[in-house]
Amino acid sequence: MSGDQTKSRKLEHVQLSLSRDVQFKTLTTLFEQVDLLPNGSPEKINISSVRTGTKFLGKMINAPIFASGMTGGHEQVAKINFDIAEGISEAGLAMGVGSQRAMIEDPSLAYTYDVKKEHDLILMGNLGAAQTTKYSIDKIDGMVSGIEADALCIHTNPGQEAAQPEGNIDFRGVTSAISEISSKLGKPVIVKEVGNGISRDVALRLRNAGIYGIDAGGSGGTNWIAIELYRSKGKSNAEIFKEWGIPTAQSLIEIKSSFDGFVTATGGIRSGKDVAKAVALGADACGIGMPLVQAQSKAGATGVHDYLTNIIEELKAEMARLNCRNIEDLKKIRFNISPYFTDILRQRISEGKLNLLMNRTKH
Repeated sequence: MSGDQTKSRKLEHVQLSLSRDVQFKTLTTLFEQVDLLPNGSPEKINISSVRTGTKFLGKMINAPIFASGMTGGHEQVAKINFDIAEGISEAGLAMGVGSQRAMIEDPSLAYTYDVKKEHDLILMGNLGAAQTTKYSIDKIDGMVSGIEADALCIHTNPGQEAAQPEGNIDFRGVTSAISEISSKLGKPVIVKEVGNGISRDVALRLRNAGIYGIDAGGSGGTNWIAIELYRSKGKSNAEIFKEWGIPTAQSLIEIKSSFDGFVTATGGIRSGKDVAKAVALGADACGIGMPLVQAQSKAGATGVHDYLTNIIEELKAEMARLNCRNIEDLKKIRFNISPYFTDILRQRISEGKLNLLMNRTKH
């Protein structure tokens, strides 16, 4: 694929995301099947005393929230990244950028990702798994260090690639390539999905590859297969996979059943209550994507900051309701999972492992 094709695709993705309904229609995150229960005594907590700060890549952020990597690589989307970075920096959170393949193919586009030159924040770079076998470690290191990223996210997206008119569904050798990158890059490597979820089996293989973290990237939020189907204008044969994937809550639990490292949840995180549920289920932080692009399109950096502030306030209110003073309390909260969701998990995880993971539940 030429650099011009990669660049134009970046703009199309943003335009379609803002102009079309690209959310999952039948698949949900399954967070609606989880209920959190108050922690301990019914003592009232003043919301002003609730602390949402947590560690992210070894540094403190103001809440377990980050901007999921979405865009970059085109002049017309650079402002989106810089506005999101401004809102993230002011909120004291972390951020990822979209795939940096475009800047490898055309180094003049590097500035569209280089948000740290103006904003102080924790930043994660991004590269597609299918490209890990194509570029040398030196090339990838230059891509990451070129924007002073604190970590590298490698996204795996077979569903999206299958629906993409110019997609590459050759993922042979990527696990070995990811393992090599993880051992030689010198910065944390996080593997993420883009909306179709990561299973227990994949998480186990990734654990053996020695990576730092996994981002669930489950279904229930933005549907990238739908976006690619709009781009294909009816020429793709991937319509049958439009509502395909592992819901975010399920993916999160499956990952936790086989991986002990850093785990984040993205895919349909839309409220402070969603964040609270994800943390209770084992997430170290939650990524938010499309809502930030939408907020930026309406009110720039101010819109991004206001949206994030509202999410954090919702999280604080939920934590106060649950009698949680801090994130550590929230990680210990008891929860109910519906019989429907429990049955799904029993098909995916051994009974003993499931009981261990759910030892805080109350049935």
